[in-house]
Amino acid sequence: MEQVPSRPDVLEAGPPRPAVQYALVALAALLVFAGTLANGFVYDDVQLVLENPWVGSAEAMREVFSQPLFGFLESSTSQDPRHHYYRPLMHVLLFALRQGFGLQAWAYHLALMLMHAAVSALVLWLLRVCLAADPSGPRGRASGWAALGGALLFAVHPVHTEAVAWVSGAMDVGMTLAVLLAARLWLPVPTSPLRALGAGAVWFMGLLFKETPFVLPVLLWALERATASSEARGPLLAQARRYALLGVGFVAYLGLRLMALGSALPSSPAPTDAAHVGGVLALPADLGGKLVWPSPLAVLSPGGPVTSFADARVWGGALCGVALLAGALWAWRRGHTVAQAAGIWLGVPLLPALALQVRGVDAYAERYLYLPSVGFVLLVALALRAVRVRWPDRALALALACGGGLAAFTLLTLAYVPAWHDDLTLWTYTQETVGERPLIHYNLGNLHLNAGRLEEAIPHLEVAAQALPGEFRVHNNLAVAYAKTGRMKEARRELERTARLMPDNPVAWHNLGLVSRREGDLETAIARFHDALRLAPERVDSLLELGRTLLRAGRAAEAVAPLEAALRLEPGQEAARKTLAEARAAASAPPR
Repeated sequence: MEQVPSRPDVLEAGPPRPAVQYALVALAALLVFAGTLANGFVYDDVQLVLENPWVGSAEAMREVFSQPLFGFLESSTSQDPRHHYYRPLMHVLLFALRQGFGLQAWAYHLALMLMHAAVSALVLWLLRVCLAADPSGPRGRASGWAALGGALLFAVHPVHTEAVAWVSGAMDVGMTLAVLLAARLWLPVPTSPLRALGAGAVWFMGLLFKETPFVLPVLLWALERATASSEARGPLLAQARRYALLGVGFVAYLGLRLMALGSALPSSPAPTDAAHVGGVLALPADLGGKLVWPSPLAVLSPGGPVTSFADARVWGGALCGVALLAGALWAWRRGHTVAQAAGIWLGVPLLPALALQVRGVDAYAERYLYLPSVGFVLLVALALRAVRVRWPDRALALALACGGGLAAFTLLTLAYVPAWHDDLTLWTYTQETVGERPLIHYNLGNLHLNAGRLEEAIPHLEVAAQALPGEFRVHNNLAVAYAKTGRMKEARRELERTARLMPDNPVAWHNLGLVSRREGDLETAIARFHDALRLAPERVDSLLELGRTLLRAGRAAEAVAPLEAALRLEPGQEAARKTLAEARAAASAPPR
């Protein structure tokens, strides 16, 4: 009589076939973020998608390769060093979606979901390659299950919600997709010249999505050591040739960037006080801790800004650094090249965020963990395999624990996705989660201002303006709210401050002209509109308002030229057409 297998024998079965594994991971990635299809455009999406003139026509798209990311905004002109981000492929992606689907938000979210599914499938490939072992025996089966578990964790991890549920997060998803495609071309080692050039081309595209992939050579080097022997990698000269071919992509990117932006890098005036140093030390724990304990999640750090070295996150960050170095030393001494590769993929992509923090830019953003989490799930997969091999009789307990963890993370993601439904939902959720912050008040104030709820907008904007004295947009928008409620004295005060903050920005001078005209000081208004046009000669609004003000001041003949210029630039401008007719009639009328 044939014996019925016991439960441990049943659990010794290998993982599903590779095709099934890839399908499972991609399906999980799609299903967990399916709720984003009901979401709209949030936060920066409004500017990048709805107000972006570059993505509206093929002719305007020529600008994207010679301007910073937000170069189309007057409040983000090139003299502001905080906006020196060069990401033209984001505009190309938005242009393609705009031409195919218009402004239907679900299409943009679907594209992002598909990109995330592709990334998740490539993560499974990477984990399978790194964990590859003898296909027979428990270690081979354990590697297969561990790779599948790690890839599923990546697919459903709630910390990826910001990157996947927010259309602007396509920059992080796109650059990660490029990095993994480059790795797919690079392996197996030795890489042929054609594959090395292909990886370089993909690297070039990833850099055009976001700057972070400049660390790719280090990541590929770590993968080489983890997946191939020194004999397979070849002599140093052969390796140098491969990396030289890869570097063609970086040289092409660097040339484009230098022509567009010069050598400028994103920065803010970096303070040197203890709070700033503490913020730098705290970032690894404050941000990286969300990979292990992804709650609560929010656009801003739930812990708030670091104010002193006594903050537990400062010491936690320092301990994380020590632990990472100790782990690297242990892996190096033991010859665990896969563990070394995992640590490198986790830590190295976070260095750009740390550099931003050092330069004074607040670098807390959950989307920054999208690429580093590849290294994290590889570490998780290594741990799962080690436990499975060490205690083969505990397979059922391990399976239940993994299933429970994946279910918990999935539920957290499903709960977080609706927070990104619209701006009001997002910032209300953020305020409830992290408490009072100036940026939250600024965004809530803007929402009320745009909706015409001026009395609700002003208190939020006042709080933000007091806490952010150097932010151009905050004071400009507060001035607009004051002006719309007839508080012209306060409006002028805020506009004069914006002009001091960014004297080369035409918006401040234009708005000062509007306020001066409302106050009845027409000559000052005319001077301010001229100031705006000196900085932006083709600014249609300023040409129109200059013409209107000149006409009101009895200088009809002078009003004709700016109004004609406004119509040449924007032939459909009915207000300019009507005012031009009035100016011509007044200029040709006989004197009384």
